[in-house]
Amino acid sequence: MTRRSRPLVMVTASVLLLVARSYADTITPGTTIDQHNWQVAEQVLPPEILRPLQAGEFVITVQETTDFPVRQPYLAATEANTSQVALDGGMRITGYTGGRPFPVIDMADPRAGEKAAWNWRYRDVPKALAMSVAMQSVNENGTVTMQNLGRMQGRYGLHRVGEEQNDPEWQDRGIYMKSAFQLVAPADQEGQMRIVTQFDDMASTQEEMVYNPQNRRIRKSYANVLALMGGGRYEVLNEEQPPIFFNGYIHPYHWTYKGEETRLVPGFLRAEHLTFGGKGNWYPNVPWELRRVVVVEVLPKGSHPYAKRVFYLDAQTYAPVCSLSYNTQGEFVRLGLIIHGHPEFVPGAHGKQLPAPMGAVWINPARAQASQFIATRPTFKDDDSPRRYELMELLRRGK
Repeated sequence: MTRRSRPLVMVTASVLLLVARSYADTITPGTTIDQHNWQVAEQVLPPEILRPLQAGEFVITVQETTDFPVRQPYLAATEANTSQVALDGGMRITGYTGGRPFPVIDMADPRAGEKAAWNWRYRDVPKALAMSVAMQSVNENGTVTMQNLGRMQGRYGLHRVGEEQNDPEWQDRGIYMKSAFQLVAPADQEGQMRIVTQFDDMASTQEEMVYNPQNRRIRKSYANVLALMGGGRYEVLNEEQPPIFFNGYIHPYHWTYKGEETRLVPGFLRAEHLTFGGKGNWYPNVPWELRRVVVVEVLPKGSHPYAKRVFYLDAQTYAPVCSLSYNTQGEFVRLGLIIHGHPEFVPGAHGKQLPAPMGAVWINPARAQASQFIATRPTFKDDDSPRRYELMELLRRGK
């Protein structure tokens, strides 16, 4: 059987079962791992997570490995398109209409990392998503030192699969997605709104519209994806912002595919709400599970707040679960843990078999602080109007 004709390589329940069995003697559902028995997880945790576990900053409770199969329409689109999808110069891919662009990645391929990045960008997502959100900074004593509350929504206009349809207007304009955020607190910022437009062709710069209710003015500009969220209040880049967790461009980075590994990572949350605990109340209270993950190393080609980042992506869904960030001296400076909910436990998922973003934390050990994102009532939507992402909607809903 030739490489082109062999079945698509997708992580299945049988593969996950083998993953769990490989550590059945030491890491089983219900196991608690802490500073006293961290050795049992030494082979499945990176040193950057193992160190705070050894120090007693948090405790891991293990749950069974979740089988999260790819939706059938997404799988069908993958099978229909895999033979025609190809990379170009780095700002787009050709022949792509839906599904996972590169279901088979060869370690020997010099552009394997770039292919993994495109798989991440085009992972299966709902047509539209809405939620109430909190973004906050927490110090080592567990005190919230700053907080923003708001409403967030996002809508995809291209590469829809199954019964979902591409938006004709957005398709003509090459709009991949739009996202909007409206602040409701603190009081002096209430009513501020931000709408970002991302184009399918990354040669087109992301556009941003910001509405300020104090002067009732709208500013239109290009989005600075490397700026810190909240005007510098939080140690999270705009390109890392939830609920997608990578809204940046692919071409400004060198992407290196490190392969697939079995890792112990934050599992799919089986609850409606995410809470935090451990040192500083920093760490998500979520069971961890053994999963196959895709590991990619990302190096910027130009100046950047981080000289290197390593992302762990769930191999079944390509949802990000962990990130490690390093400075120009090669020192580890930030741990990111990203939590998705199991749709059977999230009422707003409406039965769609897709990971629901529940929250995340970015911990800076040297600064003894964490930036946390908490989603409330994440809701998958099929009827979100494109008008909600236009200028007149800013004016109508602005304070």
